[in-house]
Amino acid sequence: MSEVYIRSQNHEEIYTLNGSYAIKYKEFSVSKEHRIFICLSAESMYTMGVYESKERCIEVLDEIQAVCRSYLKVEGGAALMRGGMDVQPAAFTVPRFYQMPEK
Repeated sequence: MSEVYIRSQNHEEIYTLNGSYAIKYKEFSVSKEHRIFICLSAESMYTMGVYESKERCIEVLDEIQAVCRSYLKVEGGAALMRGGMDVQPAAFTVPRFYQMPEK
């Protein structure tokens, strides 16, 4: 996976997700909060967003997954100019950015 930039819900942090970090959901039973964390190591977890339900957290994780899978695809085809080389099929990664939703 190539890099994905994720900005926190409070707009104060941007994290680079490059395959070595985990994003996880956790429910806090005492406060009834549902949070999404980015885990930089076993000891350091940072809150990326707080939401009203587990279902909303899962939706946000699905959105992040969709951004991670996005790329630019070129089908290829004949050259536009006479005598030019045909365009080969290709796929490119593009800069990927995800803003954690407010709600």
